[in-house]
Amino acid sequence: MSAPVRFSLDPTVDGLELLQRWIVAGEDVGGFLKRLGSRPVEAREGFVRMICDIDPGHANLIGLVHGGVTAALIDMAGGAAVMTILKPGQTLVTTDLTLRFLNAAPSNTARLEATATLAYRDDRKAVSAVEVRSDTGGIIAQATVGVAIRQPR
Repeated sequence: MSAPVRFSLDPTVDGLELLQRWIVAGEDVGGFLKRLGSRPVEAREGFVRMICDIDPGHANLIGLVHGGVTAALIDMAGGAAVMTILKPGQTLVTTDLTLRFLNAAPSNTARLEATATLAYRDDRKAVSAVEVRSDTGGIIAQATVGVAIRQPR
């Protein structure tokens, strides 16, 4: 069983600062992020690189990394790229995710890496382009993630 979320959203700092704090916290954020084994390792305005350490629990019944693992990594990386442009107090929520699986990742894959780049933005929404590669460099999936930007309450 995973630990509860221990990372708090500080409404006084912008999204890039929050993401930098997340990078420093590493795996200690708890919740689904810890359960999945993913974390951001690089961030700058409009760009994020995340990794996901693969273990036997990520496998599907036919010996591949489950597609849901890839989809969850894409969702997190795409949202994190948008997070880099948030103003203090703003939050985000994914509105859509379009995903194309290009190659399977065998369950003995050690790590998946997602890179996400901001492709569109306005005051209320943003779209990230995301690519997932295996530890051997093969492209596993490409996707876009649509995000609603929520104003402070």
